[in-house]
Amino acid sequence: SVWGTVGTQVGRHEPRRPVEVAGTLRSREDYKGAVGRPRGAMETSEGTQASARWWGSLRKKKTTHNFKLTSCLSGPPKRFPVAVVDDILKDVLGSYLREQRYEPGRCREMAKDVAEVIKARVKDVMIPRYKIVVVTHIGQLNEQSMQIASRCLWDPVSDTFSSYVFKNASLFALANVYAVYFE
Repeated sequence: SVWGTVGTQVGRHEPRRPVEVAGTLRSREDYKGAVGRPRGAMETSEGTQASARWWGSLRKKKTTHNFKLTSCLSGPPKRFPVAVVDDILKDVLGSYLREQRYEPGRCREMAKDVAEVIKARVKDVMIPRYKIVVVTHIGQLNEQSMQIASRCLWDPVSDTFSSYVFKNASLFALANVYAVYFE
């Protein structure tokens, strides 16, 4: 707020106090006195009825949003090519793990390497506005079963995934590629 002397009243000089400028709050006392009173009935410290025009300007202005939601609801212009990504998964897992024996330390590093290679190959397909997430698991085949689950929050119209399981004599590998569309 702006501080100055009010000199508009006839023949009366008042001490320095806050002055109303373009609808801003005049003083803290005015605000305290206005709480709980009807519009236009605010009393100032002088006991007079003050105009509450500034009080109306303190309310939030109603805004309208002018963006379209239709592009979000219609989905991407080009769908994610799940069949192409399935072929990439088969090729990468088969070439990296075909003759590989299960060794815990080596397979931990192979899972990271395979995930990076898959992600690079999927990004080479150049699908615009999709975030690619690759998750790989490599484990030992030893007459046991395993269940792997994942949960995601996504839009079923535009988001999708691709999955492939590879097995050889001593290990299994699961690779999941999640494609999440950026709106």
